[in-house]
Amino acid sequence: MSTKTFNLSLPLALVEALDKRAKSEFSSRSDYIRKAVLNQLRIEESLESLLDRTNKKGLASGIKSEQQVYDIIDGK
Repeated sequence: MSTKTFNLSLPLALVEALDKRAKSEFSSRSDYIRKAVLNQLRIEESLESLLDRTNKKGLASGIKSEQQVYDIIDGK
């Protein structure tokens, strides 16, 4: 796997929290950030997939608007 180095600016308090957490997991700052970014990308991909499936199911059920979804949730 090739890598690319880049600069990242973070507030000092966030860097301190990051370093503390990375150290507690016996990890480097870079490894911790790498894992965090990968986890976030996976979460977003899963949510997008869920939303796509939900939208298809909704359209197939005759739901045509977000308001209809809210009405169903609210029992209207």
